[in-house]
Amino acid sequence: MIRFLFIVLVLIASVFLGLKIAQDPGYVIFAYQNWTVEMPLWFMVIATIVTLLILYFILRFFDGIETTWFNFKNWLRMRKKYKSYSKTNRGLIALIEAQWKLAENNAMSGVDQSDAPLINFLVAAKAANEQGAYERRDTYLRRAYDVAPQSSTAIGLVQAQFQINQNKYEQALATLNHLNAEAPKQPLVLQLLEKVYLHLGEWKNLLNILPSLKKAKLITAEQYVKLENTAYQELIKLANKSNNLAALRQYWDLIPGSVKKSPDVVYAYAVQLLQHAGTSSEVEDLICKSMKRGSHDGLILLYGKLQTENALKQLKIAESWEKNYPNNPYLLLTLGRLSVNCQIWGKARQHFEDSLKIKPMSETYLELGNLLYQLKEVDAAVRVYKAGLK
Repeated sequence: MIRFLFIVLVLIASVFLGLKIAQDPGYVIFAYQNWTVEMPLWFMVIATIVTLLILYFILRFFDGIETTWFNFKNWLRMRKKYKSYSKTNRGLIALIEAQWKLAENNAMSGVDQSDAPLINFLVAAKAANEQGAYERRDTYLRRAYDVAPQSSTAIGLVQAQFQINQNKYEQALATLNHLNAEAPKQPLVLQLLEKVYLHLGEWKNLLNILPSLKKAKLITAEQYVKLENTAYQELIKLANKSNNLAALRQYWDLIPGSVKKSPDVVYAYAVQLLQHAGTSSEVEDLICKSMKRGSHDGLILLYGKLQTENALKQLKIAESWEKNYPNNPYLLLTLGRLSVNCQIWGKARQHFEDSLKIKPMSETYLELGNLLYQLKEVDAAVRVYKAGLK
């Protein structure tokens, strides 16, 4: 209905204008120097409208060409990006499938148009590393730093792992120390530091990061205790490196009380103490206190080798342990040795034989053989020696 009214109004306006033009068409004159152009007014109006329409369509035509060219360039760009994504994707798949050369080639082919070239360089670095092309690998890592300096921690972690895999622990330690300064308590940095410290024997540094490892839940409470005890055992050995008894005792005093309760740590300290003359009674006291908290095979064997002033008392103490730790082959071996020291031959022989029934050990065979030889039972001693050699 509205369109019909519009058409009617246009027709009425056209008739009205036609009548007006018929009554007085008017005219327009353009003069320039000797040139004069005269035309009716209505013709000039129509010509102007037509000219404007032609200009409008010409502009629309060129604008359409520009839009088409822009769309074409955008299509080319998206096509390159798709190809880059496709190559990067193929590179990742090849890396997972251990096709190292293919992974490297695809990753580097797609790097120029990639929105995340860091991924391409890291894939290429991993692939080159697996091929033993370490110079190319390092080049890719440097380029990764150049394109993504904000990801230096991630790149450094990859580099440190490569160095560890090559057994270049000193270089890995330098890399990880730098990363730890940049990103303190970063979980993977701490884990790799733990691995490097263990390999290099950096026991003090290992102790320093253990609380952070535990707080980050990277190790369990049991693993924490085990690593802590291992570190202190090794540090006790280092404290006695110069064979200085005073320095060894001084370091023992610095060890936390909870750690001193560990039988393994007590054993490490006792072994170092026995390298110094006149420490048997001190070691005996340490072992007796530790055995009250729990059994330790190393301490039991060490106790059997102590040369104390009262061998019989030493034997009685060891026999008291048998109530809490029955059928322990190491304790039976120790009881046999202490019985030999007390010249109780029958008991010594019985202890050695009982120990061998539970767990045959070469040193038990040796002790029994020596005892039999001492008792002039040469043939029996030879048989025991042979069994021990087997």
